[in-house]
Amino acid sequence: MDRAAVHAKYLEACELEDAGRMEEAAATYRAVVEADPGHARARNNLGSALQQLGRMDEALACFEAAARMDPLLWQPHYNIGMHYKLTGDPGRAVRPFQDAMRRKRGPAAPAIASDPTFLRTSKAKLRHDIEQFEYLLGRGVLDAGYRDVVDALRSALAALPAGMAAGELVDFPGGLSGAVARSYNRLVHFYDAPEVPGSSLGPAIDSAAVEAAYARNSPGMVTLDGLLAPAALAGLRRFCLESTFWFDFQYADGYLGAYFEDGFACPLLAQIARELPLALPGIFRGEKLMELWAYKYDSELDGIDVHGDFAAVNVNFWITPDAANLSPESGGLIVWDRQAPADWDFGAYNKDVARMREFLRSTGARAVTVPHRQNRAMIFDSDLFHETDAIRFRPGYENRRINITMLYGERGGRR
Repeated sequence: MDRAAVHAKYLEACELEDAGRMEEAAATYRAVVEADPGHARARNNLGSALQQLGRMDEALACFEAAARMDPLLWQPHYNIGMHYKLTGDPGRAVRPFQDAMRRKRGPAAPAIASDPTFLRTSKAKLRHDIEQFEYLLGRGVLDAGYRDVVDALRSALAALPAGMAAGELVDFPGGLSGAVARSYNRLVHFYDAPEVPGSSLGPAIDSAAVEAAYARNSPGMVTLDGLLAPAALAGLRRFCLESTFWFDFQYADGYLGAYFEDGFACPLLAQIARELPLALPGIFRGEKLMELWAYKYDSELDGIDVHGDFAAVNVNFWITPDAANLSPESGGLIVWDRQAPADWDFGAYNKDVARMREFLRSTGARAVTVPHRQNRAMIFDSDLFHETDAIRFRPGYENRRINITMLYGERGGRR
């Protein structure tokens, strides 16, 4: 098979995969790699098709081979990380996800034309990035050359219309070039928070009492103060303040997201995710970590509206100091004592706010308000509807509210 024929066969395989015809896609990708054993993308895509067919070991072998063949590709490393995440081993997913992020988001990596996070922006995103770069410059983490980047971000912010909503997405004013293009929404700095000696969890946690409270509040919810050991809290806070992985800014209310698969990965997070279910086996019942993310908020903009999550157990905790919160009896989470109906699909229980509000009203649902406290966790049945409480925090980068979410197990398995 000559080069043109190999390329045509590769495109055919891609179309089959896009159409969801995984058996045919896998067979066609296999034909490509047999004809061209060094075709790293085809090898990686063969792994993706095999993964979707449940052939996990074969898929992993393909991803690892593709990573060796082309060290510049980020996709095989991402897929290796996803393999370990899907098979319940998040600790082994950390390094591959980091490797993928550096190849995709590093200053020298080419922008991906189909990914708007490289080219678009918002007032909320620019304000955050200016604050974060100033913070890193002030701590000596970045060299003085990044002052020019901050100036360019300030100019871009000033160029946006005065009446534009904070979370509205627009093309980056004037386009991206030079140092700004190599810095904007890139992994400029990353603090790789290590595991802490001993346990990452707070020494005062009374496991039996926490599990009993969760069981009493059927179908399950409990507030846990002192979640993390002091060293773990300090390390996680540094990880979130210093690392420039707040790549997701698609939200109308202006908060930013960071995800396990796209930078929000370090040994310390994996340690916490591993140790928490072991400390509270009566709640987690051996469920695997399914998702892990963090959100960082503007001081006064709104948070996440009412929704449910696709999981069995939701762990939501906060790491911003109490002194940042100007309204100590709010700023946390509102959890409703009603589960999403079992027959609702993801769009209904996660996106359709009007339908959820009507359901809560018509069923007489009761809201449980959990005020923000640093190192406080709310652990609850993930089918319960929940939303961010009103946010009123002090201005300033270090005062931004940061919450971290860990989801365990799959929805519906406990009904």
